[in-house]
Amino acid sequence: MRGSARGGVRITGPKRNVGRVQGGGHVSSATLSGARVVGVVSAVLFFSPIPLSLAFPTAFLYPPYNVVYERMLGALLLSFALAMLLSLRDPVRNAGVYAVIGLATGSLTAAIVYALVIEGGDPLHWFVQVPILSAVSITLVVTYTRLRRPHPIVVRIVAAAVLLLPLALYLYDAAYRAFVAR
Repeated sequence: MRGSARGGVRITGPKRNVGRVQGGGHVSSATLSGARVVGVVSAVLFFSPIPLSLAFPTAFLYPPYNVVYERMLGALLLSFALAMLLSLRDPVRNAGVYAVIGLATGSLTAAIVYALVIEGGDPLHWFVQVPILSAVSITLVVTYTRLRRPHPIVVRIVAAAVLLLPLALYLYDAAYRAFVAR
């Protein structure tokens, strides 16, 4: 409710309860600065494979090269970078962006590890893609937990989802071989 300055009516409304509803409290300026640094570094790391894959294709791409899938992965990474940059203005309010992109990056890393173990690939992927994506994923999730206090069950579900993804991919491959690729 708004009132005139003369009437002495206080401004009240939904913003007053945001901290209580979202589980937030006071976040230190050091945590906010750290979250912004993590966002910028993550955005740079998400964008860097796009130009680097032109110079070092064996470190980022998988033979036989498929331009359509490479474009889709590039669009995904570019979207991650843009989302991280857009979340920098208010990291506390946009903490979910850190969590979702951290989960997606962890899932992408699990899929890459699965592909390297099952399908093989240039060993350079183990030294370039896997460590970079793992570090970004873990850093984003840790940053999220510093900005918000997630429920422990949610944390366990997210960790299980990333760790069980290779099993789900194996089951998908088995079903594909059984029903589609005869």
